[in-house]
Amino acid sequence: MAKGRKYMSHYPENPPKWYWTNGLHDACITGSEAFEFPFDYNRFVGNKNKYDRNLLTLIIDAKNALYDISVKEIRFFNYKILTQDISFENKENMWWLYDSLTTDGASFILEIGLMDVDSFPEEFILKIKFDRAEVERI
Repeated sequence: MAKGRKYMSHYPENPPKWYWTNGLHDACITGSEAFEFPFDYNRFVGNKNKYDRNLLTLIIDAKNALYDISVKEIRFFNYKILTQDISFENKENMWWLYDSLTTDGASFILEIGLMDVDSFPEEFILKIKFDRAEVERI
C-alpha cells in the first residue's frame, strides 16, 4: 500500500502498556464508532477529567500488518480529533501507514498517517488527543 515510500513510526521511550510498540503498518481501519457518555452529576467533582465524557473506537483488521497482527480494536476515552475535515463516514478501508505517540503531561496525542484510495487526497493525517486508551487484542 505504501507505493515505495518509506514511512517512519515514532515510538515513545517508555510506552504505555496498551501501546503497539511493534507497529501497525499496513493494518486496515475497517470501521469506527463514536459515543458520548451521559453526564453523571454524581461523579463530577469540579474537574472534568474525573469522568469519561466520550469514546472513539477504531476497529482494526491487522492480519496484513507487517509487525503487530494482534490488535483488534483501539478505544480512545475523552478524545478530541485535532485534524479538521476528517470524517469517518463512507470510509470503509483506511490503511495505517505510520503513527507517532506523544504526551503533554495529562493527555496523549496520537498522529496516524492513513491512506484511503477512494478519497482525495489519498494520504492524510489523523491526529487524536485523548486521556486514556484501551487496546483489544486477539
